[in-house]
Amino acid sequence: MGMLEDLTLDRIRMAADRIASHVVRTPLLCYERDADCELLLKPESLQPTGAFKLRGAINKIATLAEDCPGVVAHSSGNHAQAVAWAAALFDLPAVVVMPNDAPKIKRARTEASGADVVVVGPDSDERSARARQLAHERGWALVEPYDDVEIAAGQGTSALELIEDAGELDRFYAPISGGGLMAGCAVVVSALCPDAEIIGCEPEDAGDTRASLQAGKRCTIPPPMSIADGLRVRRPGEQTWPVIRKRVHRVELVTDDELLDAMAWALHALRLVLEPSGAASLALALREGKGRCGVLLSGGNVDPKHLEEAANRASKLS
Repeated sequence: MGMLEDLTLDRIRMAADRIASHVVRTPLLCYERDADCELLLKPESLQPTGAFKLRGAINKIATLAEDCPGVVAHSSGNHAQAVAWAAALFDLPAVVVMPNDAPKIKRARTEASGADVVVVGPDSDERSARARQLAHERGWALVEPYDDVEIAAGQGTSALELIEDAGELDRFYAPISGGGLMAGCAVVVSALCPDAEIIGCEPEDAGDTRASLQAGKRCTIPPPMSIADGLRVRRPGEQTWPVIRKRVHRVELVTDDELLDAMAWALHALRLVLEPSGAASLALALREGKGRCGVLLSGGNVDPKHLEEAANRASKLS
């Protein structure tokens, strides 16, 4: 069976029990933007590694064989930090393949957790191929960033907590990269809030999932250049794609300018630091949100130059 059959609400609830003692149950932040829109915000930026990725990494590594000799991953940063942190938790060595344009803060924190970093070019396909090669050469387990049922189940626990705390939703917003977060969340939302509209968000030049939904098949796009480094994949995951195609109602695009404005709004209104990728769903909800909107704020590991720009914009808000 593929992920479409295996990724169930029960599996996500099992993941929630498995990771509960190792992750933060991030709070629900409620903001009534106007009479027609209540934002119910889930700040995964408050996880120990600064992003939701820790949920999936812990869930996956916890399910590996007891004699697993080590783990290999590839990531632009947030999955890298999560795998390094989770591997240390389970006393496993880790190697992470990262692009040469990854934010310095993300690489430094990955190394600080004890992982060895292998640097390749900026293309996500290159780092994926290198990670597979290393896993094969060493006989270590490959911990994929999104295309794995245990990864997606772990990420889906964020939506499970949101709905447990918020109750019924009219809309649910989350960013889409390879699709692990959205696949897990979409299973939860469609089961617990069947009338809610499930909406994905991608950067303007990284709309691979939007293009795929329009075409009815997985599409590959040129290497994106968005400031949202965590969302710069070129195609939906092979296993996550059927889940997203079945359960996500639509995907919309946001500009880098909108990402920075959303980061500024979060600083001003919430006193919350988000990275561009982590602000994507907020940017879209601020543009179009109506009713009770669950919004997944996916991460806060921001490059200093982007934080400075967001802070400058925040200083001009009244």
